Amino acid sequence: MAGSSEAEKKSGISGELFALSQADACSYYANYLNTFQIDFPLSLSFVNRMFAEGPGSLSPRARTLLEQAIKAVVNLAGLDPSMLRIGLESGIVPGAAVIIKILEATHAEPETFEEIRKASFKEYAPDLRRICRAVLAKHPMAVRYADMLLTLDLFEGRQPDAALESFNCPKALRLLWTKRLFDHHATMGDDARAWPLWENIREQANDPFSLSRAAEMHRRAGRVDEAVAFYERALALDPLQRPYALRIQALRTPFAPDPGLLRTKKVCVCLYSFNKAQILGETLESLAGSDIGPARIKVLLNGCADDSAAVVANARRLFPHNDFEVIALPVNIGAPAARNWLLSLPDVRESDYVAFLDDDIYVQPDWLSHMLTVAESDPKIGNVGCKVVFPGEYRLLQYLYRHVSFCTEEAIRVSLPTPFLQYDIGLYDVVRETRVVMGCQHLLRVASLADAPLFDIRYSPSQIDDTDHDLQLCLAGWKVMYCGTVTCVHRQNSGTSLRSRLDAAGYGSIMGNDVKFHYKWLNHLEALRGMDSLGLNG
Repeated sequence: MAGSSEAEKKSGISGELFALSQADACSYYANYLNTFQIDFPLSLSFVNRMFAEGPGSLSPRARTLLEQAIKAVVNLAGLDPSMLRIGLESGIVPGAAVIIKILEATHAEPETFEEIRKASFKEYAPDLRRICRAVLAKHPMAVRYADMLLTLDLFEGRQPDAALESFNCPKALRLLWTKRLFDHHATMGDDARAWPLWENIREQANDPFSLSRAAEMHRRAGRVDEAVAFYERALALDPLQRPYALRIQALRTPFAPDPGLLRTKKVCVCLYSFNKAQILGETLESLAGSDIGPARIKVLLNGCADDSAAVVANARRLFPHNDFEVIALPVNIGAPAARNWLLSLPDVRESDYVAFLDDDIYVQPDWLSHMLTVAESDPKIGNVGCKVVFPGEYRLLQYLYRHVSFCTEEAIRVSLPTPFLQYDIGLYDVVRETRVVMGCQHLLRVASLADAPLFDIRYSPSQIDDTDHDLQLCLAGWKVMYCGTVTCVHRQNSGTSLRSRLDAAGYGSIMGNDVKFHYKWLNHLEALRGMDSLGLNG
């Protein structure tokens, strides 16, 4: 069975689940299934949490969710015998015994493997890659090292390591390895390499994760009916995964933006920046390449001491048909105060909408018409956000949307911004209500500012102020919407995401803001408890 040390129980998602009662842990997991396609770390953490309850102590709901989580663990774990054994011992995956036997028979240098499997990919990727290559050179049938190397390739968003070309997969596992390779390429949206592999496994593809990837591959090829059919099979296998149902609906009834809104609605596009002259210039070039109609543009230079003023002055020529204003502050007042300064401008207050853009993004050419169309679909929509990805050939999801995952007097948490290690293949190209969207590109209805007029400067210089503001809107009865038909490429490694790079001071600032957030919202626990994803559309 799955084990978890006391240290593991106290850290991360696992720690959050162990801090909750069985019923609350089930609600936490159900909320995740309603939000994202499940990932390996979350499903394993839930399995461990339920196993800690002891035999015979699980409610019917807990048993149903545990069965789903075990299937997810087995399907997502790659070729890991300890994870397959969970499925075998639970009786959910009875055919795993033969695979486990082969994996154990081909395992090489087990002491080394046990040591490196504990290491962080984020911190030690080059060392782990070197070790896996060395072991495979000596032991070409070392399945678990090949499997780890392929997982590392996925983590870094790259093609399978050249060392895998000499991997001699045991004959009995070749179909599974082909499926692993298909999942790798299809997960990143690399259709050219995924299609030939799919032809070899299509008859045996019977898990929702491979089916969802096949669905988007067919959708990109223009075969929408087949894409829907694959998603329907995935949903039948795992009916608790609401993202599949939402994607089916979106494919059957595609979202249609109304470009005419660009001319009928007054919009101010606002940016603020601190010492990022070149990146800011590139962001403005991207903005100029998009259709924003006659929108006004406001750029606040937040105490910049570099060439930002000259870059912005030169960028004026990119917007010959738009009012373009620059506000230069002598000192950096931080992100929340910069937002508030821009919101206080008469042009902004007289507009229907204000769009905030970070200074380090690339925008989609028709982003504004999409977001306006969503906003205009309901007068109670106060904010519209979008899908945010990391740059690169294969775009890793950086931020989608969030809700309140749990709140007690000891801790208040919003949910994760994305599932773990999932790329932008199209699964989240949907429109749905949520509680929080990312502040790097979003559209605020100016009328909603009457109920949430300011971004809280207690979160200076940055982080959580956008989360806090969205929750203020929700508390006042406004809706926050996610528009997944818009993709924002966010260049900076901000926050604590998979590819972020922060020093100790950066983490300290985030942790400090977490504490401020907790005590600010402590008096609103009951209201927050109704802001989970199931409360929206369960």
